Amino acid sequence: MKKILMLILSIILGVNVTGCNINISSKNVKIISASGLPAVTMCKLAKEEDKIEKGYKTTYTFGSDEETEKVLYNEEYDIALVPTDMAAKVYNKNSNYEICASIGQGSYYLVTTDSSITGFNNTLVNKDVAILEKNSMIDTTVKSILKENNVNESLVNYRYVNSAPELVTALASGTVRTGVVPETYLTTLLYKHSGLKILTSTNDAYDKTFNTQGGYPQFSVIVKKDFVKNNKKFVDKFLSKIKESIDFVNTNPLQAGAYGEEFKISVKPQVLSKAIKRCNLKFKEVDEFKKNYEEFFAILYDYNNEVVGGKVPDDSIYYK
Repeated sequence: MKKILMLILSIILGVNVTGCNINISSKNVKIISASGLPAVTMCKLAKEEDKIEKGYKTTYTFGSDEETEKVLYNEEYDIALVPTDMAAKVYNKNSNYEICASIGQGSYYLVTTDSSITGFNNTLVNKDVAILEKNSMIDTTVKSILKENNVNESLVNYRYVNSAPELVTALASGTVRTGVVPETYLTTLLYKHSGLKILTSTNDAYDKTFNTQGGYPQFSVIVKKDFVKNNKKFVDKFLSKIKESIDFVNTNPLQAGAYGEEFKISVKPQVLSKAIKRCNLKFKEVDEFKKNYEEFFAILYDYNNEVVGGKVPDDSIYYK
């Protein structure tokens, strides 16, 4: 009879009852990262952290950018590490994810073998420049920088490619002499073509052009608002763990890269070790970086509003 009563109590309360001890089942937290550097910042957590807070169980997923954006539109995950333009698009789609922190600022670099090119200025006019995906966040950022620098950017011959490996191939083969390349692919490219010169990072050029400090937020942590309401302590602890994880990646890139290989993240440990100083992985809580977000969203919107999902996100996108 006692066993039957215990079973009934377990069903009603949703807990496991053993004698006088009650063990509450853990709440499952679903976390996803888009590809590239956001995934690198999360690999230590996925490898080493079984639990962040008592009563919670975390599960980690690494997806492509396309897969990640789709599941966030459907609100399938509690927390995500994503490119910042995706954060804006998802918010404008369902209004149910808010930005908690920037986990990486601009990590693209202007490189060339053309000695006549000196930066994001008029020396790029009538020159071929390889860049990722037309109307992408980096495409719009570069064009905004050029426009602000009084360059008729329509006279730049953009050579669009669909992936970073394709970008590396185009530059390494000499098919095109100038490009805007993300780390860690830049380090791979420099192995293949040591004659390329790094002129500037998009982050530094952005700061100089728009008179900002700290650059633009390339990657962000977003959290589902419905989840935050009842789990703020967990969210705050998760953010502190992500900060620790980023610090670990910056100081132990070989080990971080080894963790990444286990999760099939396409960043080799030796490459990450060489690239880490240019990856610009820094944790900044949204409170301290809010102005940078607001400026960045406005700049992207002014050039191509579709990059941020059709409108500048309002103030409720920011975690409080």
